[in-house]
Amino acid sequence: MGVLIPEIESDALRAEFERFKATLPKTVFVKGEPKGYRFSPEHVKQFASMLNRHPGITLAPVTVNTNFIQPSFFQTFPRKLRAILEEEGAKCLYNTLRSEVAELARRCGNLSAEQLVRLLAYTVAVRRSIEGISIFYHCKRYHQSYHPLRVMLDRAGPRDGREELVFKQMLFIWMTRMTERSPIARINRIHNDSHPLVQLYGAKHNGSLAFDLSKMLQGNIEFGDSKTTWQLQIADMAAAAWGKALADPQNQRGYMPAFSLFFRNTMLPVDQPVGMISIAETYSQTVAPPEFAIFLRLAQREGKLLPCDWDEA
Repeated sequence: MGVLIPEIESDALRAEFERFKATLPKTVFVKGEPKGYRFSPEHVKQFASMLNRHPGITLAPVTVNTNFIQPSFFQTFPRKLRAILEEEGAKCLYNTLRSEVAELARRCGNLSAEQLVRLLAYTVAVRRSIEGISIFYHCKRYHQSYHPLRVMLDRAGPRDGREELVFKQMLFIWMTRMTERSPIARINRIHNDSHPLVQLYGAKHNGSLAFDLSKMLQGNIEFGDSKTTWQLQIADMAAAAWGKALADPQNQRGYMPAFSLFFRNTMLPVDQPVGMISIAETYSQTVAPPEFAIFLRLAQREGKLLPCDWDEA
């Protein structure tokens, strides 16, 4: 779950989030940290309603459909990815670059398929977040928030461990492949050469305007601890609460109605309301299972909370 928090929205959101945490019972906390997976349906509703009161906050959910992943994938993914990188590394002209790619290949081969799937899902969330900035934060109110763009992720292992090191390199490789297939969306009538986002990160690719991902992200990716970082706590709660809603399509546990509240803050389109993807060596958008049809109907009834109006420059 990606959560876009512009600096100008940060103070107000943090203040309300602290008030929300103060209302939670002790049963929600694990080692002093509130956990969304322990939320009751009422907690989920209150949390989603809190986000609704901040239209400048946008969610970028990534829902991985594990039913589309073949069992053999988990046995072969690290080995296949390592082989691909080794093949590409061998083409490098310079020894330094060749050795760097070889080291990356070795690290990828030593990760589990589950770890690589998590990192690929992180990459999709980053890509969706960048697209969200382009589409939903185009107006003047957010121009000062374009630089720097900070990407903060919840640390799942030791500081500067293999998973962190792999992600910081594979992010650019995966993102490049994704944008070659589908460039980062922009609004043609707004994102001209004078727009600050274009001035900061614009580039020409095959004669067309594109965004330079290296300028956006290089040096701006960091891993933190959700126990001490309130933004990561919000992302963790949003991911868990979103998952609870999707896991309850028949509303047997009382979580399903919160989907409508969350959807208002998401950047997802009505025809892809759960943001589901399938994963092989890369990822692809996929249609949600039939039991998720309820979420499509709920999304069609909901309006969006937009940081900027469509015609607002």
